[in-house]
Amino acid sequence: MPLLVPQLPMQLVVELINEWATTPQEVSTRPWNGYPGPDSAPRRKLMDIWPSSITEPDDRSIAHACDDVYPIFTAPWPNATANHLNNAIVGARLSPRVDAGDDSVHLHWSIEHPERLMSAMLVASLLGHVNQAPQDRFGTCESTTCADVLVDQSPTHTKHFCSPRCQTRERVRAHRSRGAD
Repeated sequence: MPLLVPQLPMQLVVELINEWATTPQEVSTRPWNGYPGPDSAPRRKLMDIWPSSITEPDDRSIAHACDDVYPIFTAPWPNATANHLNNAIVGARLSPRVDAGDDSVHLHWSIEHPERLMSAMLVASLLGHVNQAPQDRFGTCESTTCADVLVDQSPTHTKHFCSPRCQTRERVRAHRSRGAD
């Protein structure tokens, strides 16, 4: 029996990847204190959506799923991103499923193997976001000390940093390097 894949809010997808994926932890100059605990906001939000009939994911499976989708954010927009999304659909073994109800037709994603649910949820959520907001660009922070993912929803699609903190850090670094000359 196919398992319907719930979609996550895009902000939660970003939080999960930034907290569990390997690359943001390796690049960051902030000390890594381990994965967020069971009472952390991202994990609570994930468990609120997670199907109760499926065993909750452990840190290793969340990290693996986040590492699988991280390259989608590093790929050049839009062509390479589309290719990565197509590969992720295959990798997560997602199947489209169309249901009718409430006088409308809805596209859902399903999987046959529950052990792929975490990856499937991330990929389905990214696909859902692209479908709703095709102009939003996926990317990573351009700070030299950060590799967090971001979704660029700015009007000009030129967002370079994941947060004002990273932007300020890079501006200060650039200013200081100009002053040293």
